[in-house]
Amino acid sequence: MTNTYTQARQHAEPVSFQLNWGSVAGLRWGNANGKPILALHGWLDNGHSFLPLAQQFLTSDLAKSHQLLAIDWPGHGLSQHRPAGNYYPFLDYVYDLVQLCEQQNWQQVEVVAHSMGAFVGNLWAGIEPQRVRHLLAIEAFGLLSSPETAILDDIRQGFRSRLQQQGKRRPHYPNFEAAVLARQQAGDFDTEVAQLLVERGLEQLAEDDFRFRADGQLRTKSVLRLTPLQIRSILAAIECPIKLVLGSHGHRERIELALQQWQDAVPQLEIVEAAGGHHVHMEQPDAVWREFTAMLA
Repeated sequence: MTNTYTQARQHAEPVSFQLNWGSVAGLRWGNANGKPILALHGWLDNGHSFLPLAQQFLTSDLAKSHQLLAIDWPGHGLSQHRPAGNYYPFLDYVYDLVQLCEQQNWQQVEVVAHSMGAFVGNLWAGIEPQRVRHLLAIEAFGLLSSPETAILDDIRQGFRSRLQQQGKRRPHYPNFEAAVLARQQAGDFDTEVAQLLVERGLEQLAEDDFRFRADGQLRTKSVLRLTPLQIRSILAAIECPIKLVLGSHGHRERIELALQQWQDAVPQLEIVEAAGGHHVHMEQPDAVWREFTAMLA
């Protein structure tokens, strides 16, 4: 396993929060009573996605006044899976954040969010504009949408994917290295990034038996997607400063399509680029952290 980001590892405080359906795990750095910065990871990643940014955070003045909290989404990392019969619609992730803030009495939060986490952050900032003070979205804007005319196809395909997933068994691996290779092949990053994600995302069942912790239900297709007009209405309600960080060779085509659809709904949106791929926050943490702290200045 990699020994990179020693300071972030040494100062990471494991945390767990009990929500109405189960427990959400995470890692916290900085002042445990400080102002919250919530770090929201992407699909099939986990809180280790933010170890590189945590290293930057610990060397900044914000570590004295703030806490950086990287949660594992439900069904990811060390968080519990949603109960049987439940799935993973994006709006339920938003409600998880609402519950967490109400429980911790966080009236306002800063948000750093990547990919799926940024989709959730977009929704949250529009749904609770009084709660989200700043939003740094990494490699995602808007939301995955469907036109009204796709409703029947979406429902049918969603039901079919749920039925197909019931009989599937999560892949098993003989060792840590094999799991790292599989994760690397599924992503667009190097071995070091894959190792960071696999460390927290893998469980060992026997000496030569490993599997990823992620809930297989995460792979099912959404039964219902918001329409472009519904997404526009949510984005238009965002009041906070919002900055979108793009990787120079990330998911550009999908993001440009989203910007064409909805950028004008968020006139305060600022767009910047950093050298890297879809996980640019792990590849260029210093550059991404500078963009975030510039928002707070």
